[in-house]
Amino acid sequence: MQNTIRILEEIQKLDIEIHSIEVEEKNYLTKIEEAGAELKRLEEFRAKVASELSELNALLSNAQERIRQGVEKIQKTEKRISEIKNTKELNALNKEINAANKAKKLAEEETERIASKLNDKKTLLDEKDSLQTLKDSEQVQLAKDLEEKKGLWVSRITGKRRLKEETASRIPPDIYKKYENIRAKRAGIGLALVKNEACQACNIHIPPQVYILLKKGVDELMTCPHCHRILYVENNAKQPV
Repeated sequence: MQNTIRILEEIQKLDIEIHSIEVEEKNYLTKIEEAGAELKRLEEFRAKVASELSELNALLSNAQERIRQGVEKIQKTEKRISEIKNTKELNALNKEINAANKAKKLAEEETERIASKLNDKKTLLDEKDSLQTLKDSEQVQLAKDLEEKKGLWVSRITGKRRLKEETASRIPPDIYKKYENIRAKRAGIGLALVKNEACQACNIHIPPQVYILLKKGVDELMTCPHCHRILYVENNAKQPV
């Protein structure tokens, strides 16, 4: 049975290596998906900022037009001074000029505020454009790396699966089937080391009688009462009963 356990260790080592390769491939695919999602968010945000820029430019044009109209009105009103006949008309004219100047000043202040916002939005847009270019480049590189690695991953997995089959042929089919069934239900781990009288897979102490049988090396598979993985001791000579 000890020889069977050693072979199961070899099989589990191959299973872990195969899983590691599969995880590496999955991580690449996840990174590509995340990069694509981020690019989409950047594109949507950029479109939003571009729309805001368009609105601000329209507001700026409107404010500038009001300034132009204000200047024109002030100039026309001031030209009428020579036509003034009395104090009442002068006061009315001054009132018009003051109102026009106030409207012009308000339009100028609004222009400054809009121009400041425009500058901020343009800076933000430039930053997002740079980030979008960078992320697009990263996504392209990830996709390129994925294509280059695919062949290697397939080759390595195929080789390890072939070796696993060859190794599995050295133990009874029913034992191999039991290992596979346990592995399928226990996160890919079907074999668990016992150390300090505890299963190292679930970190729970096993019953003393189970540990004693393991130490004796009985001709039957012992499983953890808690996680149900196949148990083994690494070195009988080093673990006192």
